[in-house]
Amino acid sequence: MNKHLNIFTTYAKDNRSYQLENDLTRSLAICLQEDALFSHEVLKSIFSGSSLFGELFENLDSETNIQVEIQKQASQITEFDKVYAVSLSEAVMTNFWKQRDGASYDPVCDLVITIDNVLIVIEAKRDNIDCTAQLYNQIFNIFEKENKNIHECRGDITPVDLNWKKLMRIAVKVASFEKTMGNSNRFLTDFIQLVKDHNFRWLPETPIGSLKNVNSASIYRRIESALTEFCKNNESIKPLTYYDRLGTDFSKGWSNELLFQVDKDTGDLIADIYPGNTKSQGYHIFNKEPLFSSKLEIDGDSYVTKLSYHIKMMGQKYITGLWFNENDFTQNLFTKENFQKHTGRIKKDNWSKIEDLLDQYLACDWKSKCNWEDKIINSNRTVVNIAFGYYISISIPFKKLAQLDKNHNDITPLANLIEDIYRAFENDLISEDQSA
Repeated sequence: MNKHLNIFTTYAKDNRSYQLENDLTRSLAICLQEDALFSHEVLKSIFSGSSLFGELFENLDSETNIQVEIQKQASQITEFDKVYAVSLSEAVMTNFWKQRDGASYDPVCDLVITIDNVLIVIEAKRDNIDCTAQLYNQIFNIFEKENKNIHECRGDITPVDLNWKKLMRIAVKVASFEKTMGNSNRFLTDFIQLVKDHNFRWLPETPIGSLKNVNSASIYRRIESALTEFCKNNESIKPLTYYDRLGTDFSKGWSNELLFQVDKDTGDLIADIYPGNTKSQGYHIFNKEPLFSSKLEIDGDSYVTKLSYHIKMMGQKYITGLWFNENDFTQNLFTKENFQKHTGRIKKDNWSKIEDLLDQYLACDWKSKCNWEDKIINSNRTVVNIAFGYYISISIPFKKLAQLDKNHNDITPLANLIEDIYRAFENDLISEDQSA
């Protein structure tokens, strides 16, 4: 699925930092409305230390009414007996009762949850700003407009520090449970992604260096966070917007993306690229006979490049393809001459020439490998687009990742590694005079 389809992310979103706070609050409110288990766990956390949660929800026959609202003015809040003043920030909540009484005005509250006669007021911040004073003044004015003295009602007010890290631990735990039960909630998973794109530190990620055993899922999450950080620091490079692959767009004409994956068995990081994946990309490679570097220097170490060959067949979308190594050829197929004559838009009348070409150059049963008869010959297609491309990868050992990533709050060493990998593929995989 395309990440642009994230429910909470605007497609044409530039640097809208002024809007992010509202985005986070709104998405949280929607998740509380649309995911009962998430709402249950958040409320249980807010009410921890009291019997109120049980009193509100222990009776199956009770008609408890819950309302979730955003951007609500203090003057619109009435008829409450108990109040929970909740700080949602990266900063720790300071002493609520040491704040000064503010001026009388009609503040707007970010998020308001009403459960019968219980009022929950949440003030959210997108960074480490301490919102305790602002939250106190909201509660002060809510009580004042009800002709109540906040100090005389102190026993009815409970300050709660629900910081972003605590909230996201709840969100991730609920999402993991729902996924295990085969009942993932789109609202919650998109909310988690929105928060992670803003600040990965809020999510409960284990640094690779702290993993007791190889855990590819945990490693993948840290690589994803590092890649996000790398792209934030390089505005011209964008992360891919597909949920089924991790990578960035790419600056060279011979490939449009650089991909990353984690080996499930070893925990190694695999960085790979597909030069010449389309006819137009191939022009940048086959302007001369292609020559790729046999190794890349990354962060002071040398890594061997693994190269294989790929013939891609497409219509409006991918149809089928062939994968080879050197031993599958009787002679070199990937030449400038063959690229010019036999790639691009091939009409049905010329398919027999492709068959003759591949029969001549390949020592394997290529027709079976790509299901040539069913997917091409016996299809209703009249045209097939053929590309001569490559698959090139390097492997960064798990040990190297563990040495770099030791601090949950410092993704910089891993982000720098991602940048080194990107620059090595960009500058050293093919010489400039070769691929210009």
